[in-house]
Amino acid sequence: MKKTYKIIVDGMSCGHCTAAVKEALSVYGDVIVDLETKTATVTTDAAIDANEVKGKIEDIGFDFVSMSD
Repeated sequence: MKKTYKIIVDGMSCGHCTAAVKEALSVYGDVIVDLETKTATVTTDAAIDANEVKGKIEDIGFDFVSMSD
């Protein structure tokens, strides 16, 4: 069963930023990044660990704010 996670990412300001976040999170499943709302939505079959996601976001230079399902 597919599960959707909403991740709030601070520090994105352009299309290159959203592309970087999308690429970093694509290992988990289908990703949609919205610059206006500063959110990344990941749809996946697997459970996602928030600490792992936080690490991926911070490794590419953005701030992980929160993650909810």
